[in-house]
Amino acid sequence: MRINTLEETVKEILDGYNRKPKGWHIASDFRGNSLVLGPGRGYRLKLMMINPQESLGVGVRIDDVGELRRSMGEGASSGFRPLNIDIAKEVFSVLSSAEEVKKQEVIRRVLDIDPVPTWELQGNNLGAVMGGPFIAHPDLRAISRKQSELDERLAAELDKLFRLKHPMRASIYR
Repeated sequence: MRINTLEETVKEILDGYNRKPKGWHIASDFRGNSLVLGPGRGYRLKLMMINPQESLGVGVRIDDVGELRRSMGEGASSGFRPLNIDIAKEVFSVLSSAEEVKKQEVIRRVLDIDPVPTWELQGNNLGAVMGGPFIAHPDLRAISRKQSELDERLAAELDKLFRLKHPMRASIYR
């Protein structure tokens, strides 16, 4: 298992998503961990916020995602869905003022739109792009013992990267 930089991992994820945009699921916790499962493989990301405009991160590709997919469950594919101007106006209107049943109906209609590759997210009639859905998990380390062990490895690599890129800042935490 090779640990890559965040940039390398995100590029691989986007390339895979653009080849086949359906079948992706994304979960993240509030500890800097993200899990991205594609149709054939998955990725685990570990992030550290340096400041509001900068983050450091590392990631790893996971080839056997069966166990992770079972723990996340099935649902609508994560991805980017283009909305024409009329649907975008309806979504904003309904979500800001309508009753719960109408909100659920509009969300269901948006999720019925298939995710598309990123190069299809342009055009004159594009009113908005909806991303998601994304799962907010309390702690992705708790999914399995393997994920907990992987988290330790990723945390150690992220710490090395932090010390390498920001030695003066890292020295105050020693």
